[in-house]
Amino acid sequence: MDNKDVFRLEHILESINKIQYLVSKLNSLENFEKEWIEQDALIRNFEIIGQASNHVSNEIKEKHSEVSWKELKGMRNFITHEYFGLQLDTIWETAVYDLPILQSQIQKIIESLN
Repeated sequence: MDNKDVFRLEHILESINKIQYLVSKLNSLENFEKEWIEQDALIRNFEIIGQASNHVSNEIKEKHSEVSWKELKGMRNFITHEYFGLQLDTIWETAVYDLPILQSQIQKIIESLN
């Protein structure tokens, strides 16, 4: 077990929890589109997820191929480099529909490492 992997996976989980808090607070895409502070916070946490996932060991990535590791990194790169082209509806939908699945996957990996 690599403590760095657990550390990075816990960062991912923490960012997921922050995003889910914002989603529950905002409650709709319309509210999300109006609130720039919450937009920035939510997007920042997606960047953290992507950056942390990039530093998870290849061993973990291979063992847990059900996680979309490349997509996590790709989203982070897109947010960072193409910030002017971000579609808020896509970010919102990812937060609402995809993150609960990722949350479950990451929790299971952490449990298997502990």
